[in-house]
Amino acid sequence: MKDIYELLNDVDIDDKELEEMKVNDLERARVKKAVKASIQRKKRTWTKGIAAAVIVAGLSTAALGAAFPAYASNIPVIGNIFRFLDIGMGVYQDYKEYSSEINMSQESNGIKFTINDAIFDGETVSLTYSIDSNRDLGADPIIHGFLDIKDSEGVGSSDKITKVSPNNYVGLLTGTAFHRKESDTVELTWNIEGIRIPDSKEQIKGNWNFALALKATESKTQLISRQVEHDGVAVNIDKISFTPMSFIVNYDQEVSEKVRSKWGGVDVSLEIKDDLGNVYAGQGNGGSGDNEGYRMHWSKTFEKLDPKATKLMITPHLSLYEYTADNHGSVEITRDGTKEVAIPQKSGKGKEEYTLEDIVIDLKK
Repeated sequence: MKDIYELLNDVDIDDKELEEMKVNDLERARVKKAVKASIQRKKRTWTKGIAAAVIVAGLSTAALGAAFPAYASNIPVIGNIFRFLDIGMGVYQDYKEYSSEINMSQESNGIKFTINDAIFDGETVSLTYSIDSNRDLGADPIIHGFLDIKDSEGVGSSDKITKVSPNNYVGLLTGTAFHRKESDTVELTWNIEGIRIPDSKEQIKGNWNFALALKATESKTQLISRQVEHDGVAVNIDKISFTPMSFIVNYDQEVSEKVRSKWGGVDVSLEIKDDLGNVYAGQGNGGSGDNEGYRMHWSKTFEKLDPKATKLMITPHLSLYEYTADNHGSVEITRDGTKEVAIPQKSGKGKEEYTLEDIVIDLKK
């Protein structure tokens, strides 16, 4: 699917007709972000201790009415944070249109957090937020605080934050509830305990507590139950839910004991295209399953479906790899403290990758 930049490339423009215009800090930061994203840099994609793009954490359910922050007054207009943070992905391009304006703020220790917009697609909560600080928090501050979704056994979450000016930041927080009873509304809390500045290793303590309820967007679910398998690894597409701004694929991954005894990690990724030639970008929502990884359930959100599409072709990609210090790490927590767990040694070395057979879905209109 062509984005705005590809469409502009097709337009013949006389550069003498162009006029300069003033832009705000957010727009200036977005241009800088786009330029940086266009520069290819070789970097590690694994973080020790985290073997997925999202964090799976078991959380206790907090009381929704514990602390309602006051609605902020005179919140500056910062535009579409969804689209600003979506450069290079395309997943959240239409989220602003269907989101609810929240504009809820809490201030502590000279730092103000504001939840700007929120949306619930029936499975995943997405919140945009802004930070107005009395000091520079560095290029990549880390927020310490869990998003807790009521009536769930755990939450898979991701957080993306970008600096837009010396003391101002915008972010996108997502959370997918595990084993939650289906409902048209969701109640959640986001309790922030502090901010860490990696550059200086400074910890800023504070108390920013939010609580809100969201109604789900309209959605239509199509049950699929189609499976492909390769040498002891099976991928089952369970269902697809379609919303006005995206579609969500739920799938299961089953790994035989033979494969797990040989390889440290087994990952499955999905590539999706339609019968019109569109290739859809996606964002993982995390997953849940048994401790050994033999059975896992995942979900992934993809950009808005082309309304003219009649088929989806889902191509699972399988990766079998060795655990190393660069891509794996864990600790054991006991009453006596914590200790690092040794990396398990298995016969599988390096990495093997396979492309599985396409699963073709006829879309029900």
